[in-house]
Amino acid sequence: MPSQIVAIIDRLRQPEHTGENRCVPCTAVNVVLALVASAVVAVRSRRLASLTVGVSLLAIYLRGYLVPGTPALTSRYLPDEVLAAFDKGPREPRTGTTIEMDDADEATETGRSNEADDEEKLAYVDEIERQRENAVDPEQFLLDVEAVGPCDHADDLCLTDAFADRVEDELDRHRGTTADDETIADLFDVEEGAVTIKDRDYPAAKIGRRVHKWPADAALVADVAVHHALREQTDRWEAVPRGQRLELLEVLRSFLETCPDCGGTITLGEETTESCCRSYEVLALECVDCDAPLLEFDPTEIGGVGGGIEP
Repeated sequence: MPSQIVAIIDRLRQPEHTGENRCVPCTAVNVVLALVASAVVAVRSRRLASLTVGVSLLAIYLRGYLVPGTPALTSRYLPDEVLAAFDKGPREPRTGTTIEMDDADEATETGRSNEADDEEKLAYVDEIERQRENAVDPEQFLLDVEAVGPCDHADDLCLTDAFADRVEDELDRHRGTTADDETIADLFDVEEGAVTIKDRDYPAAKIGRRVHKWPADAALVADVAVHHALREQTDRWEAVPRGQRLELLEVLRSFLETCPDCGGTITLGEETTESCCRSYEVLALECVDCDAPLLEFDPTEIGGVGGGIEP
């Protein structure tokens, strides 16, 4: 494809309204409008009608909608029951470690033959089996390795004094850490060559066909420090499946009492996050002094915010 055409397509594309962020009601409404418009044009010219519907569908595919302002109009005027039927929940925000398919890999995956590589399949099956065999109960694991224990002045769990000291030592060592190949490779237990740092305004790294994100450098510093602290605390840590390790690191951010990056105060407040069709209230942990997000909680899915473990 000529580079000029690629450049034009890139300018037209709106990732915030396509892919995983696509608003299905918006798409449906705009497809109907495109078909109606082409039917009107067909009265005069069938060829022009075909061109109209083709251009309209291409615009909807690239931009998510045909009529400007459709997302706002859809969320405002369609009944909530309709929006709920299509809604996929809040868009994955950068305020939390998330996993997404990279665009380049989606294109590669689309072009692949139906005969998937047998070796890749076997490796995937082996990895799933290994994770199943080594999966842990998150809360019990942290209790067993004495990373957490009952709080002194509350009916909840807190970092043990010894582990909190170890985490603080690691924070002192890693404060100021940013995403680089060596840091991410160590965190994910992969070769540095398997890591590609993404150019975003928050830490993000591609490993394999997935992109892992952190809300800010403070969250990455927390994960790196706690990862090293747990590795020193117990030799069981590296046997925990990678997916569970990431979940545990994310949860343990909520146990920190000061900002991992600037050492300031951490506060818990409410924020509004958007899905493709609706707005949601979430609880967010943030560093006050450096205005850095650490973690988001869905208040409908957690039993408490003082340290409850539900990765």
